[in-house]
Amino acid sequence: MGKIKTLYIYILFLFLVSCSLVSLNLGSPAEAYCCELPPLPELWCTVLGSPAWRIEWTASDGSRNTLEVPPGVSQAVVPLDVHQPGPIWAWPYWPHLGIGPYRTKPAGALIPLDLRDDRCKLSWLGGVEATLFHYMQVSSGNSTYRAEDFNWPRFRSLFSESKLPPPVLADPWCVDWVLVAGKTRLSGFDSRRLVPRAVRSLDISLPAAGPWVSGSPFASALAGYDAQEPEKVTVNASSSVDTILSTHGIISYSWDGIAYIPGLEDP
Repeated sequence: MGKIKTLYIYILFLFLVSCSLVSLNLGSPAEAYCCELPPLPELWCTVLGSPAWRIEWTASDGSRNTLEVPPGVSQAVVPLDVHQPGPIWAWPYWPHLGIGPYRTKPAGALIPLDLRDDRCKLSWLGGVEATLFHYMQVSSGNSTYRAEDFNWPRFRSLFSESKLPPPVLADPWCVDWVLVAGKTRLSGFDSRRLVPRAVRSLDISLPAAGPWVSGSPFASALAGYDAQEPEKVTVNASSSVDTILSTHGIISYSWDGIAYIPGLEDP
């Protein structure tokens, strides 16, 4: 009788362990989605040429995954989990010019909002949304206002229905999204916070002839875009670092100063 009881307990133990193992695998595995990259802004294409891309997204364990896409390729297959809300970014870069990732503003999308069948369409406005999602995730505040529960379709409609100040509609990167994320996590979303951040005019002496282009995909041509000789350009500088780029390199600038990083053509 004692042996039968022991055997019963052992079988019960194996059953409970197997159930535990099954429960650990209930999470949906990542599925392959074809991520469509957006068309490059005309100015970037004219000045810098075809880019490579770095796609980034958050894995189920919270780590950041990356995928490199070579120049001339407009889509890539990425393993995404439809049950894990989060951002996905695509950063263009030009290795043949010595311009690496993160020197421009990214394109992006939101998971699962932008997943359709087996495709995920990235956009330049989606890069703004992905960045705001990330800032909200890392901001402290009321759990009621988590990024995962935010009304993203309503937020998107503010741009599609032109309900924001003209400068913000022209270039959403002029907004201080870190500040917006922090205040949203504390007290909820208010579209009146979507205003251009404070800026000061800054004259930059170009180290080489243009054309130079802004690091924002929404920006229009800079003064001095067609300059045949080095000259000055005037930009709006804020407390955050922005960039202008050319085949000669990168100029990073903010209120705190200016830095020139030569490209491969200017060793």
